[in-house]
Amino acid sequence: MQVRCLKIVDARFNQDEVHPATEGTWDYAEFVDGRHDDWFNDWISFDCILADDERQTVWCGLTRLNTDIFWAYDRQRGTFRSLGYQKVADRYDAKFHRSLTFDKDGKVWAATALLHEIDRYHEAPGGAIVRFDPQTERIEIVDRPLPHLYIQSLVLDADRGLLYGQAFTPETLFVYDIKTGRCENLGPLGSGLAMAQAEQLVIDRNGAVWGCWGVTRAWSNAGTGPTTFRLWRYHPDEKKRQFLDAGLPSIKGGECYVKSDGEHAGPDGAVYMGTAEGTLCRIDPDTFEVDLVGKPAPGRRLTGMANGPDGLLYGSCGRDGGANLFRYDPANGEMTHLGPIYDPTAGEQAWQVHDMTIAADGTIYAGENDVPHRSGYLWEISGAIDV
Repeated sequence: MQVRCLKIVDARFNQDEVHPATEGTWDYAEFVDGRHDDWFNDWISFDCILADDERQTVWCGLTRLNTDIFWAYDRQRGTFRSLGYQKVADRYDAKFHRSLTFDKDGKVWAATALLHEIDRYHEAPGGAIVRFDPQTERIEIVDRPLPHLYIQSLVLDADRGLLYGQAFTPETLFVYDIKTGRCENLGPLGSGLAMAQAEQLVIDRNGAVWGCWGVTRAWSNAGTGPTTFRLWRYHPDEKKRQFLDAGLPSIKGGECYVKSDGEHAGPDGAVYMGTAEGTLCRIDPDTFEVDLVGKPAPGRRLTGMANGPDGLLYGSCGRDGGANLFRYDPANGEMTHLGPIYDPTAGEQAWQVHDMTIAADGTIYAGENDVPHRSGYLWEISGAIDV
């Protein structure tokens, strides 16, 4: 396969600042008060991406403190351009996390997530549900449905016209009816003792939404135990969230549930979840049976997945500069490690892949995030899929 890293900017950061900036010792104010304009403008992540075959474009949702968070990559010209989201943005709209999706009319929906601290809770208005028309490139904020809460991920039930979102902080689940503008809070996802939600929600072939919840164990002095992270399911016809006792099994075995990382509806309509261990799990949407498929490539974290035009599932695991690409065939269970996402010309390997999208011609695009020492890139991978 051939790999290229595509750059909006190519900033390198002062190594003396890398640790305090990304390891939790800087406050939010340190980024936004004018002391570090390089971090404010150029520390970006490609947190969600969406291939548009009609326009030969990849729509890119970024994390960027200066609110310029929506860009387009022109595949034919090989160029990026800003879509001007900052013209409609509030200053706290710092990222599109995992939320770009097409509706039946070809419009793109997204939502804004947070970077600020809870001391800004009352002045930050809340995450925006955003609609974008790819034909006219008009961007509009449709609603900020949950005052002061921001939206980490958004998934669309196109048949019912419903948007499901995970909010933070605190962690809650909501459903938004596009036609009526009604938003219903479906309740908490976790206790706050650990972040329970995965990077994305997923809708299975039966129209049910899946995600993860976290136990509280308020009576315990020893933490929440080895089965903290569990699964929930919600079907709009049932009007009630079903909390499962089951979780994602650890590759180490034993009675231990692993935190979910990525979630994805596979080519077979089943629910696939990647884990913090870098493993792939499958959930049967009919029986709710949870299976550990295996570890497809070296490294921890499995977040980005996409369905190829060949009917196979593609994904990436590996972090800290070790992102790899793998392929999985749901029909026979065959898993193939395709190698590192490495651009030999640039001498760079992807840090970690947060989202993935695949064009009709089989070109894979991988969105890189959370790189501590430089700006993140969009990665273009060709030759991995036979079409």
